[in-house]
Amino acid sequence: MHDHAAHPVRGITTTGGAGEAAIHRQALEKIAPPSVLVDDTHRVMHLSDNAGRYLQPPGGSLTGDLAELVREELRLDLRAALHRAFEQREPTLSMPIPVRFNGQPHRVYFQVRPILYDPDQPPRQAVVMFMEGEAVEQIPLETSLPAKERATDETVQRLVQELRATQTRLRTTREESEAANEELRAANEELQSINEEYRSTSEELETSKEELQSINEELQTVNHELKLKLEAVSRANSDLQNLMAATDFGTLFLDSSLRIKRFTEHLIDLFNITRSDEGRLITDFSNRLDYKELVEDARTVLAELTPVRREILGRNQRWYDVRLRPYRTVENKIDGVVISFVDITERRRMEDALRESEERLRQEVQLVELSSEPIFVWNIDDGIVEWNRGSEELYGWSREEALGKNKEDLLKSAVPASSLTALNQELIKAGSWSGELRQKTKDGRNLVVDSRMEFRPLGSRRLVLESVRDITERKRSEKRQETMLRELTHRVKNTLAVVQAMAHQTMRSSRSNEEFVERFDARLAALAEAHNLLVESNWRGAELGELARKQLEPYATAQPGKIRIEGEPIILPADLATPFGLVLHELATNAAKHGALSRAKGTVSLSWSLKSGNNPPLLTVLWEEHGGPAVTKPKASGFGSALIKGGIPSAQVKYEFRRNGVICKIELPLQPAAEDVDID
Repeated sequence: MHDHAAHPVRGITTTGGAGEAAIHRQALEKIAPPSVLVDDTHRVMHLSDNAGRYLQPPGGSLTGDLAELVREELRLDLRAALHRAFEQREPTLSMPIPVRFNGQPHRVYFQVRPILYDPDQPPRQAVVMFMEGEAVEQIPLETSLPAKERATDETVQRLVQELRATQTRLRTTREESEAANEELRAANEELQSINEEYRSTSEELETSKEELQSINEELQTVNHELKLKLEAVSRANSDLQNLMAATDFGTLFLDSSLRIKRFTEHLIDLFNITRSDEGRLITDFSNRLDYKELVEDARTVLAELTPVRREILGRNQRWYDVRLRPYRTVENKIDGVVISFVDITERRRMEDALRESEERLRQEVQLVELSSEPIFVWNIDDGIVEWNRGSEELYGWSREEALGKNKEDLLKSAVPASSLTALNQELIKAGSWSGELRQKTKDGRNLVVDSRMEFRPLGSRRLVLESVRDITERKRSEKRQETMLRELTHRVKNTLAVVQAMAHQTMRSSRSNEEFVERFDARLAALAEAHNLLVESNWRGAELGELARKQLEPYATAQPGKIRIEGEPIILPADLATPFGLVLHELATNAAKHGALSRAKGTVSLSWSLKSGNNPPLLTVLWEEHGGPAVTKPKASGFGSALIKGGIPSAQVKYEFRRNGVICKIELPLQPAAEDVDID
């Protein structure tokens, strides 16, 4: 009878709340052999209800390893079976192992089966099932058997004891082997860990080797760069030495304590120092400058890091431009002061001379600006750069409008009998030019100017100083004088011819010498009045109303109110004024002798009009007599009538003889009088 029969089996209580799954599990638990679920580290994950029969934990701290928890007889075989199940994925069924339950040995079998969830992955759990066989019968060692049987029993007993001893040794050997295997497994794991560490160390060494190679390459590059920098520093030092030797001004280098670090040769002329004085304070040495603030300025530069510049007079009466700057290192750190001494004596002299020149030039420019004479400066390549008040008044262009403009485009300059290109070439070659120019003002007036030019090159600028004098009126006056001289010559000839004709005709028509003299004098007086008007207008023409009043003045004065003159102001050209005066004189003389002016109630009306619609305009002059004696058309015309009809060129003269007076109508095309003389 088995030991576990002595233990009451826990009954299964089914309640209305238990499910079919719980009933199934309880049924399997009752029927199936006791089992244990372990993981891949042999730790117990779950026990069946009856598996506790096969467990016997050793003394000491409790472990979860199943091979340590089972009874001592099963430990060795179970450990090997678990190892095979997890390592080789094979189920194991053990041989019968005698296990003593309550002093009675029983054959016990166990089976270890791995649980494979994925055929490609190692098992992570296994099930250990325990199966118990029949009890083993024990043979008593001391019986009352015969001697031969006792001997046999003794032999068997001895063999059993030896077998037990052998089993004990074997178990010990197995345990030692298992311990050795465990140690070997641990050593293998350690070796694997060490191998991994070695592999990692090898990779780190390889990486370190690559890094060392990279560092070596960087060091080579840095070495090359340092070599190049050293060469550059060497060249810079050589350049600095040559620069300091080649400069014609003194330079002094001081450290932060104002001790001498370095100086150029020219500094020896200003300070009483030698090459052996480097490292000493600058305050220990005297200098040849009137510069007591040197040390104070140097300390100011160190404190405020702002440059200081002064112009100092030396005791040798030479001027120096002294500049103090902070000494900056390559790392942009302040490590002293740099003081340079530049001889500016010549520059000062030039500046003084330049200031004097500028003052003189300013005064001259001011005089030019205030001058009423047109004076301006222009650049041959660019345009006008100066434009004074006289130029503004002459040309009409303001200073703002003229500056920057091309002179030729602005003034439309032209050179009589030459060209502007030839003028400029002559100006550049000779340095000056004078002559007449034709120019135009802003409002389009033509000017003739007497120009004087001076070529003044200034650097790359080709400047020209030009002053002009307006001679337009003079040229026009000269032109008019020439025209008047020609006209006068022509008029004198014509007048002499008229006078000669008048004399001959007057002589023929006069009955006595007294009559001849009277009539001839009157006609000469009329001719003189017309000439006087032309002379007063510089032979530009005579106003018709003024001419009529001059010719009719003797008759109007003697008999006021008898002559009425009306008409718009009209200028008669010089070639028409003289004959018109003679015609009016003849009309007035005839009226006084035979017409309306010979009667007390007689009147004369002189009027004229200009029809501007015609081209040229048509001038109509109407002479009307009223209250005179009855007149009839004469059978023959005398000198006066012939003079009236033929005296005015291109005129049409018509007479009407009425009972109370004569009407004379004169029509002629009137060309406008020239307002000015062309100076071109």
